[in-house]
Amino acid sequence: MIETKPISQSQRTPIIDILRGWALFSVAVMNYSTIYSWNNHSKDSDSNSLSETLKIISETIFESKGWTLLAILFGYGFSVLLKNIKQNGQNHYTFFINRMLWLFVFGFINSLFFGGDILTDYAFMGLILLMFYNCSTRSLFILSVTILLLTPALQSLLGRHHLLFTPKYRDIFYELYNSHTTLDSVKANLYMRYKWMLRLSYSVILHLIQLGCFILGMAFQRSNFFEMIDRKPRIVLKKIVFYSLIISIVMFLLQMVVDKNDWTINDYYNLYYPVALSLTVFSSSLICWIYFSGYFKSTFNLIKATGRMTLTNYVLQNIISFFLFICIRPNWSWYWYFLAGIIIYILQVFFSNWWLKKYNYGLLEWLWRSLSYKKWFPLIKVK
Repeated sequence: MIETKPISQSQRTPIIDILRGWALFSVAVMNYSTIYSWNNHSKDSDSNSLSETLKIISETIFESKGWTLLAILFGYGFSVLLKNIKQNGQNHYTFFINRMLWLFVFGFINSLFFGGDILTDYAFMGLILLMFYNCSTRSLFILSVTILLLTPALQSLLGRHHLLFTPKYRDIFYELYNSHTTLDSVKANLYMRYKWMLRLSYSVILHLIQLGCFILGMAFQRSNFFEMIDRKPRIVLKKIVFYSLIISIVMFLLQMVVDKNDWTINDYYNLYYPVALSLTVFSSSLICWIYFSGYFKSTFNLIKATGRMTLTNYVLQNIISFFLFICIRPNWSWYWYFLAGIIIYILQVFFSNWWLKKYNYGLLEWLWRSLSYKKWFPLIKVK
Protein backbone atom coordinates (compact mmCIF):
# COMPACT_ATOMS: atom_id res chain seq x y z
CA MET A 1 0.00 0.00 0.00
CA ILE A 2 1.25 3.48 -0.86
CA GLU A 3 1.71 5.66 2.19
CA THR A 4 -0.52 8.73 2.01
CA LYS A 5 0.86 11.87 3.60
CA PRO A 6 -1.54 14.43 5.01
CA ILE A 7 -0.96 18.14 4.65
CA SER A 8 1.77 19.14 7.07
CA GLN A 9 1.44 22.21 9.22
CA SER A 10 4.25 23.87 7.25
CA GLN A 11 2.22 23.56 4.05
CA ARG A 12 -0.70 25.47 5.47
CA THR A 13 -1.48 28.93 4.16
CA PRO A 14 -1.89 31.16 7.26
CA ILE A 15 -4.47 33.46 5.67
CA ILE A 16 -6.77 30.47 5.06
CA ASP A 17 -6.80 29.66 8.77
CA ILE A 18 -7.39 33.33 9.62
CA LEU A 19 -10.34 33.51 7.23
CA ARG A 20 -11.71 30.29 8.71
CA GLY A 21 -11.42 31.86 12.14
CA TRP A 22 -13.34 34.95 10.97
CA ALA A 23 -16.01 32.77 9.35
CA LEU A 24 -16.35 30.74 12.55
CA PHE A 25 -16.91 33.98 14.48
CA SER A 26 -19.61 35.07 12.01
CA VAL A 27 -21.33 31.69 12.22
CA ALA A 28 -21.36 31.81 16.04
CA VAL A 29 -23.04 35.22 16.11
CA MET A 30 -25.55 34.24 13.42
CA ASN A 31 -26.45 30.89 15.00
CA TYR A 32 -26.92 32.33 18.48
CA SER A 33 -29.15 35.06 17.05
CA THR A 34 -31.15 32.35 15.28
CA ILE A 35 -31.74 30.48 18.54
CA TYR A 36 -33.07 33.72 20.06
CA SER A 37 -35.72 33.79 17.32
CA TRP A 38 -36.68 30.19 18.14
CA ASN A 39 -37.06 30.99 21.84
CA ASN A 40 -39.10 34.14 21.20
CA HIS A 41 -41.01 33.35 18.01
CA SER A 42 -44.40 33.65 19.73
CA LYS A 43 -43.51 36.76 21.76
CA ASP A 44 -43.40 40.42 20.85
CA SER A 45 -40.06 41.24 19.27
CA ASP A 46 -37.38 42.82 21.41
CA SER A 47 -37.50 46.47 20.34
CA ASN A 48 -35.06 48.23 22.68
CA SER A 49 -32.62 50.53 20.89
CA LEU A 50 -29.49 48.53 21.73
CA SER A 51 -30.94 45.32 20.34
CA GLU A 52 -32.21 47.04 17.19
CA THR A 53 -28.83 48.65 16.54
CA LEU A 54 -26.94 45.40 17.08
CA LYS A 55 -29.42 43.53 14.88
CA ILE A 56 -28.71 45.87 11.99
CA ILE A 57 -24.97 45.43 12.52
CA SER A 58 -25.33 41.65 12.81
CA GLU A 59 -27.48 41.32 9.70
CA THR A 60 -25.14 43.52 7.68
CA ILE A 61 -21.82 42.02 8.77
CA PHE A 62 -22.56 38.44 9.80
CA GLU A 63 -25.81 37.04 8.38
CA SER A 64 -25.03 34.47 5.64
CA LYS A 65 -21.43 35.75 5.43
CA GLY A 66 -19.86 33.10 7.66
CA TRP A 67 -21.20 29.99 5.95
CA THR A 68 -20.65 31.35 2.42
CA LEU A 69 -17.01 32.11 3.29
CA LEU A 70 -16.62 28.69 4.89
CA ALA A 71 -18.04 27.15 1.70
CA ILE A 72 -15.42 28.92 -0.42
CA LEU A 73 -12.68 27.78 1.96
CA PHE A 74 -14.10 24.24 1.92
CA GLY A 75 -13.76 24.19 -1.86
CA TYR A 76 -10.20 25.47 -1.53
CA GLY A 77 -9.31 22.78 1.01
CA PHE A 78 -11.06 20.15 -1.11
CA SER A 79 -8.79 20.97 -4.05
CA VAL A 80 -5.62 21.00 -1.94
CA LEU A 81 -6.47 17.68 -0.34
CA LEU A 82 -7.30 15.86 -3.58
CA LYS A 83 -4.17 17.23 -5.23
CA ASN A 84 -2.05 15.72 -2.45
CA ILE A 85 -3.94 12.44 -2.55
CA LYS A 86 -3.40 12.07 -6.31
CA GLN A 87 0.29 12.91 -5.96
CA ASN A 88 0.62 10.14 -3.37
CA GLY A 89 -0.92 7.64 -5.75
CA GLN A 90 -4.08 6.87 -3.80
CA ASN A 91 -7.52 6.70 -5.41
CA HIS A 92 -8.76 10.21 -4.66
CA TYR A 93 -12.42 9.36 -5.32
CA THR A 94 -12.48 6.51 -2.82
CA PHE A 95 -10.61 8.57 -0.26
CA PHE A 96 -12.85 11.61 -0.56
CA ILE A 97 -16.12 9.65 -0.50
CA ASN A 98 -14.96 7.99 2.73
CA ARG A 99 -13.99 11.40 4.12
CA MET A 100 -17.39 12.91 3.30
CA LEU A 101 -19.22 9.95 4.84
CA TRP A 102 -17.40 10.55 8.11
CA LEU A 103 -18.18 14.26 7.87
CA PHE A 104 -21.85 13.32 7.56
CA VAL A 105 -21.54 11.29 10.77
CA PHE A 106 -20.08 14.32 12.56
CA GLY A 107 -22.85 16.45 11.06
CA PHE A 108 -25.56 14.09 12.28
CA ILE A 109 -24.17 14.24 15.81
CA ASN A 110 -23.96 18.03 15.58
CA SER A 111 -27.57 18.25 14.36
CA LEU A 112 -28.71 16.71 17.65
CA PHE A 113 -27.62 19.97 19.28
CA PHE A 114 -28.40 22.48 16.51
CA GLY A 115 -30.97 22.05 13.78
CA GLY A 116 -29.21 24.53 11.52
CA ASP A 117 -26.17 22.26 11.10
CA ILE A 118 -24.10 22.82 7.92
CA LEU A 119 -21.77 19.81 8.15
CA THR A 120 -24.26 17.41 6.58
CA ASP A 121 -24.73 19.91 3.74
CA TYR A 122 -20.98 20.05 3.21
CA ALA A 123 -20.74 16.26 3.21
CA PHE A 124 -23.48 15.96 0.57
CA MET A 125 -22.29 18.86 -1.58
CA GLY A 126 -18.70 17.63 -1.27
CA LEU A 127 -19.74 14.48 -3.13
CA ILE A 128 -21.38 16.62 -5.83
CA LEU A 129 -18.19 18.68 -6.06
CA LEU A 130 -16.27 15.57 -7.12
CA MET A 131 -18.09 15.79 -10.46
CA PHE A 132 -16.27 19.04 -11.26
CA TYR A 133 -12.80 18.10 -10.10
CA ASN A 134 -11.41 17.51 -13.61
CA CYS A 135 -12.66 20.86 -14.94
CA SER A 136 -10.10 23.46 -15.94
CA THR A 137 -9.48 26.51 -13.74
CA ARG A 138 -11.17 28.77 -16.30
CA SER A 139 -14.21 26.47 -16.45
CA LEU A 140 -14.46 26.44 -12.66
CA PHE A 141 -14.49 30.24 -12.47
CA ILE A 142 -17.12 30.53 -15.22
CA LEU A 143 -19.28 27.81 -13.70
CA SER A 144 -19.16 29.25 -10.17
CA VAL A 145 -19.99 32.79 -11.31
CA THR A 146 -22.83 31.48 -13.49
CA ILE A 147 -24.36 29.52 -10.60
CA LEU A 148 -24.04 32.44 -8.18
CA LEU A 149 -25.56 34.92 -10.66
CA LEU A 150 -28.45 32.75 -11.86
CA THR A 151 -29.56 31.23 -8.54
CA PRO A 152 -31.24 34.48 -7.30
CA ALA A 153 -33.37 34.46 -10.48
CA LEU A 154 -34.41 30.86 -9.75
CA GLN A 155 -35.14 31.87 -6.16
CA SER A 156 -37.53 34.57 -7.40
CA LEU A 157 -39.16 32.19 -9.87
CA LEU A 158 -39.89 29.62 -7.17
CA GLY A 159 -41.05 32.41 -4.85
CA ARG A 160 -43.57 33.69 -7.39
CA HIS A 161 -45.11 30.21 -7.47
CA HIS A 162 -45.13 30.03 -3.64
CA LEU A 163 -42.82 27.01 -3.62
CA LEU A 164 -40.11 28.22 -1.26
CA PHE A 165 -41.74 27.91 2.13
CA THR A 166 -43.87 25.25 3.81
CA PRO A 167 -45.52 26.62 7.00
CA LYS A 168 -46.65 23.21 8.24
CA TYR A 169 -43.02 22.06 8.58
CA ARG A 170 -42.22 25.18 10.60
CA ASP A 171 -45.27 24.66 12.82
CA ILE A 172 -44.36 21.05 13.61
CA PHE A 173 -40.83 22.15 14.50
CA TYR A 174 -42.13 24.74 16.96
CA GLU A 175 -44.63 22.27 18.41
CA LEU A 176 -41.74 19.98 19.33
CA TYR A 177 -39.47 22.83 20.36
CA ASN A 178 -42.08 24.41 22.65
CA SER A 179 -42.42 21.20 24.67
CA HIS A 180 -39.42 22.43 26.69
CA THR A 181 -37.96 18.98 27.24
CA THR A 182 -34.45 17.97 26.27
CA LEU A 183 -35.64 14.99 24.23
CA ASP A 184 -38.21 17.03 22.32
CA SER A 185 -35.60 19.71 21.69
CA VAL A 186 -33.38 17.06 20.12
CA LYS A 187 -36.34 15.83 18.06
CA ALA A 188 -37.04 19.42 16.99
CA ASN A 189 -33.43 19.82 15.86
CA LEU A 190 -33.57 16.59 13.87
CA TYR A 191 -36.90 17.59 12.37
CA MET A 192 -35.51 20.93 11.28
CA ARG A 193 -32.34 19.40 9.86
CA TYR A 194 -33.91 16.52 7.94
CA LYS A 195 -37.47 17.67 7.24
CA TRP A 196 -38.03 21.42 7.49
CA MET A 197 -34.82 22.12 5.59
CA LEU A 198 -36.03 20.02 2.68
CA ARG A 199 -38.13 22.99 1.60
CA LEU A 200 -37.02 24.36 -1.76
CA SER A 201 -35.60 27.61 -0.34
CA TYR A 202 -33.03 25.48 1.44
CA SER A 203 -32.68 22.20 -0.44
CA VAL A 204 -32.36 23.90 -3.84
CA ILE A 205 -31.44 27.58 -3.46
CA LEU A 206 -29.02 27.40 -0.53
CA HIS A 207 -27.34 24.27 -1.89
CA LEU A 208 -26.82 25.93 -5.27
CA ILE A 209 -25.20 28.91 -3.54
CA GLN A 210 -23.05 26.47 -1.57
CA LEU A 211 -22.06 24.65 -4.75
CA GLY A 212 -21.14 27.93 -6.46
CA CYS A 213 -18.99 28.89 -3.46
CA PHE A 214 -17.36 25.43 -3.35
CA ILE A 215 -16.44 25.61 -7.03
CA LEU A 216 -15.15 29.17 -6.61
CA GLY A 217 -12.90 28.03 -3.74
CA MET A 218 -11.58 25.19 -5.90
CA ALA A 219 -10.85 27.70 -8.69
CA PHE A 220 -8.99 29.94 -6.22
CA GLN A 221 -6.74 27.04 -5.26
CA ARG A 222 -6.06 26.01 -8.86
CA SER A 223 -5.12 29.57 -9.80
CA ASN A 224 -2.84 29.96 -6.74
CA PHE A 225 -4.90 33.02 -5.81
CA PHE A 226 -3.81 33.27 -2.18
CA GLU A 227 -0.16 32.71 -3.08
CA MET A 228 -0.47 35.51 -5.66
CA ILE A 229 -1.89 38.02 -3.19
CA ASP A 230 0.82 36.99 -0.73
CA ARG A 231 3.42 38.10 -3.30
CA LYS A 232 1.62 41.27 -4.40
CA PRO A 233 -0.86 42.08 -1.62
CA ARG A 234 -1.12 45.82 -2.10
CA ILE A 235 -1.63 45.70 -5.87
CA VAL A 236 -4.23 42.94 -5.94
CA LEU A 237 -6.05 43.43 -2.65
CA LYS A 238 -6.51 47.18 -2.88
CA LYS A 239 -8.42 46.70 -6.12
CA ILE A 240 -10.55 43.89 -4.69
CA VAL A 241 -11.31 45.81 -1.49
CA PHE A 242 -12.19 48.99 -3.40
CA TYR A 243 -14.43 47.42 -6.04
CA SER A 244 -16.13 45.00 -3.63
CA LEU A 245 -16.85 47.93 -1.28
CA ILE A 246 -18.45 49.95 -4.08
CA ILE A 247 -20.52 46.97 -5.22
CA SER A 248 -21.54 46.18 -1.63
CA ILE A 249 -22.67 49.75 -0.97
CA VAL A 250 -24.64 49.89 -4.22
CA MET A 251 -26.26 46.49 -3.60
CA PHE A 252 -27.03 47.29 0.04
CA LEU A 253 -28.60 50.67 -0.77
CA LEU A 254 -30.56 49.14 -3.64
CA GLN A 255 -31.95 46.50 -1.29
CA MET A 256 -32.97 49.20 1.21
CA VAL A 257 -34.71 51.25 -1.50
CA VAL A 258 -36.48 48.18 -2.85
CA ASP A 259 -37.74 47.22 0.62
CA LYS A 260 -38.80 50.76 1.51
CA ASN A 261 -40.71 51.36 -1.72
CA ASP A 262 -42.05 47.82 -2.14
CA TRP A 263 -40.57 47.53 -5.61
CA THR A 264 -41.10 44.20 -7.36
CA ILE A 265 -37.49 43.58 -8.38
CA ASN A 266 -37.22 40.72 -5.87
CA ASP A 267 -40.06 38.99 -7.72
CA TYR A 268 -37.68 38.55 -10.64
CA TYR A 269 -34.20 38.69 -9.14
CA ASN A 270 -33.86 38.20 -5.40
CA LEU A 271 -31.17 40.49 -4.01
CA TYR A 272 -30.56 38.65 -0.73
CA TYR A 273 -27.63 36.46 -1.82
CA PRO A 274 -26.02 39.03 -4.15
CA VAL A 275 -25.90 41.46 -1.20
CA ALA A 276 -24.58 38.77 1.16
CA LEU A 277 -21.93 37.56 -1.29
CA SER A 278 -20.69 41.05 -2.16
CA LEU A 279 -20.28 41.81 1.56
CA THR A 280 -18.53 38.45 2.04
CA VAL A 281 -16.01 39.35 -0.65
CA PHE A 282 -15.48 42.81 0.84
CA SER A 283 -15.01 41.67 4.45
CA SER A 284 -12.74 38.78 3.44
CA SER A 285 -10.57 40.88 1.14
CA LEU A 286 -10.34 43.60 3.81
CA ILE A 287 -9.11 41.05 6.35
CA CYS A 288 -6.56 39.78 3.82
CA TRP A 289 -5.37 43.34 3.10
CA ILE A 290 -4.97 44.13 6.81
CA TYR A 291 -3.13 40.85 7.39
CA PHE A 292 -0.71 41.21 4.48
CA SER A 293 -0.10 44.86 5.43
CA GLY A 294 1.38 43.62 8.70
CA TYR A 295 -1.16 45.11 11.09
CA PHE A 296 -2.48 43.32 14.21
CA LYS A 297 -0.05 40.42 13.85
CA SER A 298 -0.59 39.16 17.40
CA THR A 299 -4.38 39.23 16.99
CA PHE A 300 -4.21 37.37 13.69
CA ASN A 301 -1.89 34.78 15.22
CA LEU A 302 -4.46 34.16 17.95
CA ILE A 303 -7.36 33.89 15.48
CA LYS A 304 -5.35 31.53 13.27
CA ALA A 305 -5.57 28.82 15.93
CA THR A 306 -9.38 28.81 15.82
CA GLY A 307 -9.18 28.35 12.04
CA ARG A 308 -7.01 25.29 12.51
CA MET A 309 -9.72 23.88 14.79
CA THR A 310 -12.78 24.96 12.81
CA LEU A 311 -14.61 21.63 13.07
CA THR A 312 -14.01 21.21 16.81
CA ASN A 313 -14.91 24.81 17.59
CA TYR A 314 -18.04 24.79 15.42
CA VAL A 315 -19.45 21.68 17.09
CA LEU A 316 -18.44 22.99 20.53
CA GLN A 317 -20.29 26.27 19.87
CA ASN A 318 -23.46 24.32 19.13
CA ILE A 319 -23.15 22.05 22.17
CA ILE A 320 -22.74 25.10 24.43
CA SER A 321 -25.71 26.87 22.83
CA PHE A 322 -27.88 23.76 23.19
CA PHE A 323 -27.46 23.53 26.95
CA LEU A 324 -27.36 27.27 27.58
CA PHE A 325 -30.05 28.59 25.24
CA ILE A 326 -32.23 25.59 24.39
CA CYS A 327 -32.26 23.59 27.63
CA ILE A 328 -32.07 26.48 30.12
CA ARG A 329 -33.66 29.14 27.85
CA PRO A 330 -32.77 32.27 29.82
CA ASN A 331 -35.17 35.16 29.45
CA TRP A 332 -32.56 37.39 27.82
CA SER A 333 -32.86 40.24 25.37
CA TRP A 334 -31.54 39.64 21.88
CA TYR A 335 -28.30 41.50 22.49
CA TRP A 336 -27.30 39.02 25.21
CA TYR A 337 -27.44 36.21 22.64
CA PHE A 338 -25.37 38.38 20.33
CA LEU A 339 -22.82 39.12 23.05
CA ALA A 340 -22.75 35.47 24.12
CA GLY A 341 -21.65 34.51 20.62
CA ILE A 342 -18.81 37.03 20.81
CA ILE A 343 -17.73 36.00 24.32
CA ILE A 344 -17.79 32.27 23.56
CA TYR A 345 -15.75 32.82 20.41
CA ILE A 346 -13.16 34.85 22.34
CA LEU A 347 -12.91 32.02 24.87
CA GLN A 348 -12.45 29.60 21.98
CA VAL A 349 -9.59 31.72 20.63
CA PHE A 350 -7.65 31.30 23.90
CA PHE A 351 -8.71 27.66 24.25
CA SER A 352 -7.53 26.86 20.71
CA ASN A 353 -4.14 28.47 21.28
CA TRP A 354 -3.70 26.58 24.56
CA TRP A 355 -4.79 23.31 22.94
CA LEU A 356 -2.49 23.57 19.92
CA LYS A 357 0.53 24.13 22.15
CA LYS A 358 -0.02 20.61 23.50
CA TYR A 359 -1.65 18.80 20.58
CA ASN A 360 -1.05 18.54 16.84
CA TYR A 361 -4.70 18.92 15.85
CA GLY A 362 -8.08 19.86 17.23
CA LEU A 363 -9.81 16.81 18.70
CA LEU A 364 -12.38 16.38 15.92
CA GLU A 365 -9.84 17.32 13.24
CA TRP A 366 -7.59 14.56 14.53
CA LEU A 367 -10.42 12.03 14.61
CA TRP A 368 -11.65 12.99 11.12
CA ARG A 369 -8.12 12.84 9.71
CA SER A 370 -7.44 9.44 11.27
CA LEU A 371 -10.74 7.99 10.04
CA SER A 372 -10.19 9.44 6.56
CA TYR A 373 -6.67 8.04 6.16
CA LYS A 374 -7.55 4.86 8.07
CA LYS A 375 -4.57 5.25 10.39
CA TRP A 376 -4.10 6.89 13.76
CA PHE A 377 -2.00 10.03 13.67
CA PRO A 378 -0.19 11.23 16.83
CA LEU A 379 -2.37 13.69 18.68
CA ILE A 380 -0.03 14.74 21.50
CA LYS A 381 3.01 16.78 20.48
CA VAL A 382 6.37 15.19 21.18
CA LYS A 383 8.58 17.47 23.25
